[in-house]
Amino acid sequence: MSIEKFITDMLNIDPSTVESINSVESSDESVSIHIKLKQTGNMRCPYCGNTLVSNGFYKKKLTHSTLVNRSCMIIFHRRRYICRNCECTFSEPDPFASKGETITHETKINVLKDLKESSFTYSLAAKKNNISVTKVIQLFDKHVSIPRKQLPEVLSIDEHYFPASDFDSLYICILMNFKDGTIIDVLPDRKKDYLISYFGNIRNDTLDEKSGRSELSNVRYVSIDLYEPYRDIARTYFRRAVICADSFHVLEHLVKAFRDVRLRCRRNTQDENIQYLLTKFKFIFDHGHELDNTAQYNKRFRRYMNYRDMTEILFERFPDLKKAYDLKESYITFNATCSKKDAPEKLAEQIAAFADSGIPEYIEFYNLLINWNTEIINSFSIVDLRRINNSYIESRNRQIEKLFLNANGFTNFKRTRNRILYCLNKKDSYKF
Repeated sequence: MSIEKFITDMLNIDPSTVESINSVESSDESVSIHIKLKQTGNMRCPYCGNTLVSNGFYKKKLTHSTLVNRSCMIIFHRRRYICRNCECTFSEPDPFASKGETITHETKINVLKDLKESSFTYSLAAKKNNISVTKVIQLFDKHVSIPRKQLPEVLSIDEHYFPASDFDSLYICILMNFKDGTIIDVLPDRKKDYLISYFGNIRNDTLDEKSGRSELSNVRYVSIDLYEPYRDIARTYFRRAVICADSFHVLEHLVKAFRDVRLRCRRNTQDENIQYLLTKFKFIFDHGHELDNTAQYNKRFRRYMNYRDMTEILFERFPDLKKAYDLKESYITFNATCSKKDAPEKLAEQIAAFADSGIPEYIEFYNLLINWNTEIINSFSIVDLRRINNSYIESRNRQIEKLFLNANGFTNFKRTRNRILYCLNKKDSYKF
């Protein structure tokens, strides 16, 4: 391949339109490409219609980022034209860049493709493409503006901590399609007043007066964590939808309550060996942990022990700990195996067991089961062979966290919203 063919392919222009191409390599390994296009015949003045004549050239410098690890500058020898009738002057069309811009179309595309990856920061994109960070941000803001998507059949709602936002809020609110993981929208606040305004506007903008239906009517299920305003909003704006409490957040409260029981037992003993077991081997209380492992010699107890031996020692010393452990395991099993049909009866049994336990650390969890009874039962609903929960949106949250960490902090909410949608939704793209 000739150097001329390589350059015209790199610049995405027709070789037949080129009059001359010259490349110059500098001592710092940067490359300057001088290019002159053939004169276009019969160009006419847009004002008087008279034929334009050539009136010399001027150099237009354009940054081009196609060359890997090398700075590249396009020196476009741009022809001037003059109208002898009205004396107006014009420049020939520029196939490399938009009017008033100093970077090529290909460079803009490269930058925007780089920013599609959550691992690319604005600074990294700037360095790779040999332009300033400010220019990268300007390009992103200009060409990436992603609209809200239509509300889905199964709507997942969650939040992400974002204290640096220029919007006066500590959290952003994430709306996601449970079925395919598409982020529907990112809201600057999770407070009830803001959500009322947001969903109220959707209802007003999409309401069909004849049927009384709006876009909100599309939603049949709403999956939420245990944040009370989300439930209030769902009850108000999604009256026909089934509201489901995310089972992961329920279990999180249970595990925390059991941890408090374990810590109470540790505080209430002066036996260093018992304290040692409750601290170093706390993982033996995790659900599903293998207790019948091969016994190993323990210097403190001067005998061979496996994890089950350790639990038996602790349960004998603290009957409350055993009761708390059995209740925890029972609820986790119920959560993993129960059906929507059996959930009301089985959950009632769980509530009764926690009520009769007499364990003070479980009072809060007992109240949670009472307060969120209906939503916990609804969480056993199955859609497309999957139980409704917020695990998918939690994984999206982890991707957002990675994006935030790589970016070393965002502050502009509008830009942050567009970056989240742009990076996390495969189909969302830039526009020229």
